[in-house]
Amino acid sequence: MTICKINIATSGVHARPITIDAPSTGIPSNASNPPEIHFKILDTDLGSLPSVSNLGEGHWFGIVAGSDDNSRIMACVPCDLAGLSLKGKNDYLGINGSATYVCRFDNCFVPDHFVLSEDADAFIKKVRPTFLLYQIPLGLGVTGASIESIQRRQTKQIGSNHYLQVQPDELKAIYHKQRKSVYDYMEAHVDTLEWQTLAQIRLDVTYLTLRSVEASMLHNGGAGYLNKSQPARKLREAYFLANLTPTVKQLEKILA
Repeated sequence: MTICKINIATSGVHARPITIDAPSTGIPSNASNPPEIHFKILDTDLGSLPSVSNLGEGHWFGIVAGSDDNSRIMACVPCDLAGLSLKGKNDYLGINGSATYVCRFDNCFVPDHFVLSEDADAFIKKVRPTFLLYQIPLGLGVTGASIESIQRRQTKQIGSNHYLQVQPDELKAIYHKQRKSVYDYMEAHVDTLEWQTLAQIRLDVTYLTLRSVEASMLHNGGAGYLNKSQPARKLREAYFLANLTPTVKQLEKILA
């Protein structure tokens, strides 16, 4: 985890040294505690965040900052913040259109009117269920598309696809069950989203997505083993979901 020192104005005039980290790394060690965000004061004014997505001209992104008095705040900073430099990351396996950058801070100053909350833990605890909920449709969409791809190949290969262990009817049944559970949960808990419940749904959806894209690759055979084929694209998108914070391993730890 990368951390670095910047300055946060406490009154608009004075400033104090603090450290920052990307808010998306604030993953709770269990469902009952607030996100655990590691930080420490460094002797250097240089530092970087390794991966921040959806950045561009005029864009802002969130940071969590804490001082040596154990207080933590959340702030939004612009991409053109003085002392902040961005380096594009374009060598991902897929989803290279996500505008992801390494953000390097060099003695940056963040005024107090950029601060969203003076209690970062409480703020994250409030918004993290919704943040997680927005990721679930990606898995459902990729799964649905992969099942459709498998179904289109049923009569190909002289019927040999029927001998594969994973068949579309099995995946479809699980897919519809998971999709219904998401909609049912939202209707019943629209104002009371629970982190642990959504973490389990997100994990289940991700595992089904991974299973579906692998099955699609097998059913499509050589036609899927092309860089620009739909099955290959869905495979890359699925592994993006698996490694998107909170990652599969982080979710497993949260739910352990």
